[in-house]
Amino acid sequence: MNMKSNIIRALWAEKKSITLLLAFVAMVMIGCKEPHYLPNPGEVTIDSIPPVVLPDPTPDPEGADVPDSCLTVYEARQICSKLADGATTGKKYYVKGWISELDAKNNDGIISYGNATFYMAATNDGQSNNYPIEAYQVMGKDGKKIGSVDEVKVGDFVVIYGELTNFKGTYETVGKGAANIYYSSNPDFDPKEDPTKVTPDPEGADVPAGTMTVYEARQFCDTLGKGKTSTEEYYVKGWVRRFDSKHESGMEKYGNGTFYIAPTNDGSTDAFTFEAYQVFGKDKAKFTSLDQVAIGDFVVLKGKLTNYNGTAETVGKGAAYVYYSTNPNW
Repeated sequence: MNMKSNIIRALWAEKKSITLLLAFVAMVMIGCKEPHYLPNPGEVTIDSIPPVVLPDPTPDPEGADVPDSCLTVYEARQICSKLADGATTGKKYYVKGWISELDAKNNDGIISYGNATFYMAATNDGQSNNYPIEAYQVMGKDGKKIGSVDEVKVGDFVVIYGELTNFKGTYETVGKGAANIYYSSNPDFDPKEDPTKVTPDPEGADVPAGTMTVYEARQFCDTLGKGKTSTEEYYVKGWVRRFDSKHESGMEKYGNGTFYIAPTNDGSTDAFTFEAYQVFGKDKAKFTSLDQVAIGDFVVLKGKLTNYNGTAETVGKGAAYVYYSTNPNW
């Protein structure tokens, strides 16, 4: 019995040793697994992990206006990777790249505030989309508002200018219009105003003498200066082009509408609009139905005009109203 017990104990000890050895091997194998994400260029510090090989940036388009000091997306990411969470560079940089994706709030940001939010990659073939720089709430040329969603599209080559930041691991520009698009290959970017592009008034429309076009109203508001309001009421005519995101709720709750009018009705002047802000209907009466304002209506507004942080618009809260409209339900 003693010899048999000794043999059993020896076998049991050997089994434990094999089990421990297998557990150790498993731990080593787990420790050697690749990480779930790849670090930024130049950030590989563990010798056992091979360096990340990223695609070469796509060459700049011929004729693009790219400053000599301009960074690639990769270089901008390296700078941001050295920042603490929430810190900014304190210095403005030019960064070039290709728009790879529009943020979900991009269109609304352009329509409501004139700024865009999108992601830039170093290549335009999708090979470097996992290493983006986010252009966050950027303005247009020279810091001006972007007038149309057509000015920012996936595939555009752009140069942005502004401070960079590390926002919870996302490398991006400082927001709220602090950065802007310096250059874009988009043919609709930074369109030039052409006052001759005006759709004629519909036959029989009630348009008082001295009524301003959208162009004239925009120029007048520019002369007021930001935050300033006219002392007199004016007439402004145009075609309803799009609704503000709060138009429907304003109509239902307060009986006022908020929409943008353009000087043409063919969509060729979307970058040059005037905002009818919280306007009432005929004779300053509240609107009673959403059908009373529709895209394509020709309208004449009446009220005081204001320059609200660069947006040309009527004074809100029902102070202005629709004097005339071609809408059959108006």
